[in-house]
Parts: sequence; C-alpha cells; structure tokens
Amino acid sequence: LINPSHRKLRILTMKSFTLVSTPFILLSSNFAYTSTAFVTPASQTTTIHEATHHSKSNQSFRPTHLVPRASPTVGRNGRFPPLFGKKKDTTLGKGGKIQVKLLKHIAGTGSAGEVIMVAPAFFQNKLQRSGSAVRISDDEVAKETAEKEQRDKEASDIATDLKEKIEGMSLSLSRKAGPDGQLFGGIGYKLILGELKKNFPKGALDAKYIKIASIKDEDDKNLKHDIKVVGEYTGTISLLKGGVSADFKISISAE
Repeated sequence: LINPSHRKLRILTMKSFTLVSTPFILLSSNFAYTSTAFVTPASQTTTIHEATHHSKSNQSFRPTHLVPRASPTVGRNGRFPPLFGKKKDTTLGKGGKIQVKLLKHIAGTGSAGEVIMVAPAFFQNKLQRSGSAVRISDDEVAKETAEKEQRDKEASDIATDLKEKIEGMSLSLSRKAGPDGQLFGGIGYKLILGELKKNFPKGALDAKYIKIASIKDEDDKNLKHDIKVVGEYTGTISLLKGGVSADFKISISAE
C-alpha cells in the first residue's frame, strides 16, 4: 500500500488492523483514518495511497494528497480530543465565587434558604464546616423555585377561601365584669384565635403564619393590649404572608 523505499515508515501488523506511523494510517474492516499530525510538510506533488479494506477478496484504493502545513487531526499532546466536553460546573460564578444555599441564618451573610455567591475559602472554612450551607447548581435552583411557586399558589388559594369565610363572621364572648364594664381578666389574641378555630375544621388555621394581626375598638383605634372592657371590636387575622387578611367582628358582653 505504501512505497517500501520510504525509510521513515514502520509497519506494525496486528490481528484486526494494520498501524502505519509517520504518516499515521489506520486500516480496518469498516473504516480508514489518516492523520498528518507528525508529518513533515510535504510538497503539493506528494501523494500516498490509502486502502479501504472491505473484504479479503475485494480491495479498492483511493489517492490521498497531503496538504502542506495542514492542521493536525489530534491535539497538541498527541491525544485525540474527547467526543463529549466536560460538564460545566454551574455552581461557579464570576470572579471564582461559588453558588451556595444557606441552611441557617448567618449574620452579615444571609438568611436560611437564600442562594448566594461566596468565595470558595469562606465556604470551605466556615459555611461548610459549620453545616451552614451547601453548594447548589442552577438546575437545582430552578427546581426549588418551581416547587416553591407551586406551594405558594396552593397556600394562596387556601388563604383566599378562608378569607371569604371569615369576613362577616362575628364572635360573641361572655366574661365576668364589674359594674363599670371592666373585665375580670383580659381577652388576648391567642384566645380570640382559639375561638375562631372552633368554626373551622381541625388544622385549618394552624399554620404558623396565621395569626391575629390587630384588634380595633369602637373608635377604630388599635388596641395595644388585651381587651379589658365589654364592647364591640373588630379583629383582623393574617392568613398569608404578603397581604391576605380578613376582618371579623368581636362582641364582648358581661356574664
């Protein structure tokens, strides 16, 4: 296949293929490969023949021209480049910082659940050692964001339904009181919330963010203390972080 007078050519014969070095030619039953990575620049007239072996009884030859100063088909280190590139680390950011999710509140850094960029040394020496943060990729952030949006939507639908049921509701409570209407013991937010819960299925108002936001007297002034006098009041309950709330009436009478 190749001029045997070429002193620089060495032919190594193996079981299933023939390997020719300088230039490098790989002949097999299914393909032919030619590399000019280690070939001294040749003239325009330099020609070799590459054989494509289809079977023992059928051979064909195709001329191949070596182009001077052609780019090599292998890397600079003599190795073939990988078929697939290395997967990009999406936890890395600009300036060498890495993306992490805080697992607890860190003063001067952020609150639990926040995704921030920090220096690798700060993460390894403080956050990781104390179990305060973990590395998180862009895909993981996107997944958590989608899950949070779904939870928020469900919570918003529940809050809206509760709002419709609570507004217009009136609580009537009786307590011992003196001749002047002063109660023997105040009525606080916790007690009022407990009375509201009696009007709903168990657990409906047990979320941590559900709480009595304010109580106003008949003059529409916010009370800064428990209810201590018989009368009519307006309570406001917060049903969801972000502004979903409902107003209801509170009537306090003497026993």
